[in-house]
Amino acid sequence: MSLTPNNENVAPVFTASVSIHSGTLPSPETVERYEMIMPGTFDRILTLAEKEQESKIKLNHDTLDIVANREKSISTSVLCGLTFGFVSVILIVPLYFGALGLTIWFDNLTMFGAIAGAGVIAGLPALVRSFQNVAKRQK
Repeated sequence: MSLTPNNENVAPVFTASVSIHSGTLPSPETVERYEMIMPGTFDRILTLAEKEQESKIKLNHDTLDIVANREKSISTSVLCGLTFGFVSVILIVPLYFGALGLTIWFDNLTMFGAIAGAGVIAGLPALVRSFQNVAKRQK
């Protein structure tokens, strides 16, 4: 026994196909159709793809140049800071201890306390930062 009676028409079956193509250029079948409709279209598409590629390359080079220049300016700033710090230590530390020595030489304990206290106060920020760095490493 058949599920469909003989006197009824069976609905036609339709099929469909889908073609997916990814990339900068269209598929060869699409190119062929473009060329049939308008000759020279593929050359124009190639020219556009080449211009797009050149634009991307230029953008990458520009980005790399910006990063390189930024790194160069950062390293220059760091070098200036290190030089300033070194010169400061070379000049200021002997003057500081010289001033402390003079206060002892002239037996002026008040001035000794003022100069030594100023040195301690000036060194506090570096001491606090070093403790903060140690605390960060321990986390």
